[in-house]
Amino acid sequence: MIRKTIQIASLDLFWMPRLQAALAGDFDTELFSTWSLKWSRPNPGLCVHNFWWLHYALQLYKMHPRLQFKNITYLRLCEAFDWHLSHALSSEADLLVAMSGFGEWTIRKAGKRGIPVVIECGSTHTDFQHQILTEEFARNEIKSSLFPDSYRARLKREFNAADFIQVPSRFVAETFVSRGVPKEKILLNPYGADVHLFRPRTQSDMKKIFRVICPSGVNLRKGARILVEVWRKLGWSANEAELHWIGTPGPETQHLFRDSLPGLIWHGWMSQQELAVLYRTCDVMVLPSFEEGFARVLVEAAASGLALAATPNTGVEDFFFESSDVGWILPANDVHAVCERLE
Repeated sequence: MIRKTIQIASLDLFWMPRLQAALAGDFDTELFSTWSLKWSRPNPGLCVHNFWWLHYALQLYKMHPRLQFKNITYLRLCEAFDWHLSHALSSEADLLVAMSGFGEWTIRKAGKRGIPVVIECGSTHTDFQHQILTEEFARNEIKSSLFPDSYRARLKREFNAADFIQVPSRFVAETFVSRGVPKEKILLNPYGADVHLFRPRTQSDMKKIFRVICPSGVNLRKGARILVEVWRKLGWSANEAELHWIGTPGPETQHLFRDSLPGLIWHGWMSQQELAVLYRTCDVMVLPSFEEGFARVLVEAAASGLALAATPNTGVEDFFFESSDVGWILPANDVHAVCERLE
């Protein structure tokens, strides 16, 4: 029996090495991406095609906001990767799986060769994302949008050209269907958690300080403003409650922290093992996001025994309902609702 060949492509690695590892048992797979030899690879034996110089350009973009130019630089990086990918695409491939935003020209080439294409999209439809985040940016007196119109137009051309679009939650799927993408074109593939790593603590100590954790990073998209307003409104002292926040404020959120927050404890980047340990010291996870695809951290926190307080915009409704004992589904942009649940 001849094994089928799947080519997988993404400018940044994201979860694509995991996808490749899962497919490698039944298919011949090739991963096209960027990485530096100094960085540990998720599976060195699987990473075959390395557009290495784009890795350094991408890291410079991430580290230096002045180089971003309202994300025009990101668009150029996507185009550069797409150009390389279109020349590396094999005519022998049986399927192309490409992360959204990185493969418009390659998808067209695949179509001419009769190669089916699946777009991996970890976020909502670009028009929904643009609308809801533009409104939140305006509340924070930021006039620029998340992505330039030319990048969003590129995404929509990819959506039209692809055979299928794989998304991680029903919430995301609904944003595509409501904007004219045929329902039969959507593939639903939710994320999971390693329940051997993420597991509940064995003993509970009701006398310890109440601990809230937010492992989402610190940005407006994930509801940073909401969480800051909630914590100020609750007015708890550092002896009463702690807010463990994983991430670092960037240019769009620095204004939120001009005044200190009692009980706020910053954490930098954490490994999965470190995060699992921290979860077991906390009581509730809060994620007041305006827009996400599916927040895998919610599943991991639930597996660790934490109560959850999250908006439906996180995709959380795919694995629990308001009537369950897992936690609470809260409206987006509702400070009072978050305060009420934490109290």
